[in-house]
Amino acid sequence: MLHRACLVIVVLLTPLVLTPAPAAAQQQAGDVELQFTGSYFSTVGADVSFAAGFLQGKGSYFFTDRVELGAFPSVGISRAGSGVTDYSIGLGVFGSYSFLMEDATTVPYLGFQWWKQDLDADVNWIGLNGGFKFFFSPQVALDVGANYLTDSSDMSQGLVLFQTGLSFLFRR
Repeated sequence: MLHRACLVIVVLLTPLVLTPAPAAAQQQAGDVELQFTGSYFSTVGADVSFAAGFLQGKGSYFFTDRVELGAFPSVGISRAGSGVTDYSIGLGVFGSYSFLMEDATTVPYLGFQWWKQDLDADVNWIGLNGGFKFFFSPQVALDVGANYLTDSSDMSQGLVLFQTGLSFLFRR
């Protein structure tokens, strides 16, 4: 398991190492962003073991240089301690505010998210997200972020997801 996690980190960080210098973030009003992210979590020290991974393909539109709204489908794969593997398809919407600075190569952001993790289940997650985009070309960035989500029908349940992905900006 640790070997797989190290391999994923190496694959995601390789473009950063091979790029001669970071590039200034160039997002502008009217840009379209396509992003591919993944996240993984598992229980630790619990009586019941559980692990899940999610892949998301996000599409968004920048209404201003700083404000972005988008939507995404997600695919989940989970495995309980009993060895049963489950698959899920989900949908979500999100918005974020980017803290752009002139000639920035790193762009921090904060936002919100609604996520229906499994279209066949009654659980709707709502919450906040935040992270950083590290631009290594004017239109390509490594996105590292976290989400704190809570079940909209039972606010006592929370979920923290760390996700990593690649972001591509396209001009209108």
